[in-house]
Amino acid sequence: MTGASVHLSRLGKYGIVGLATNVSLYLVFLLLISGGMPPVLASATCYVLGVAMSYLLNRRWTFASASPHRRDLPRFLLAYLVGLVVTLAAMALLVGPLGAPLAQVLTIGVTALAIYGVLHLLRFGA
Repeated sequence: MTGASVHLSRLGKYGIVGLATNVSLYLVFLLLISGGMPPVLASATCYVLGVAMSYLLNRRWTFASASPHRRDLPRFLLAYLVGLVVTLAAMALLVGPLGAPLAQVLTIGVTALAIYGVLHLLRFGA
C-alpha cells in the first residue's frame, strides 16, 4: 500500500470506530439530559466514556499499533485532551443557538477531525 492509501484506509477505519462509538454515546447523552443533567456536563461525561472505548478500538484496529502502551497512551491522551477542549468549547458555543441535540452532533464531528489530526501529527501507533 502507498502512503496515501494507508492514510485513507486508516481514516476510514477511524470513521467507522468513531461512528459506532459516537452513536452509542449520543444515546447515552440523550438519556443523561432527559434525566436532568446539564448538556455540557452530559457531553463531558460521554467524552470520558468514549476515550476508553476509542483507545482500545483505534489502537488495535485503526492504527494496528505494535507499540507499547507506555508510548501510545500518552499520545492518545494528549490528542483527546485537545479534543476535550474542542468539545467543551464547541458545545458551550453551539448549545444556545442550536439546542443540545444538534449542538452535540456538530460537536462530535468537529472534535473527531481535531483528534484525528492530532493523532496523525503525533504519529500515534507508528
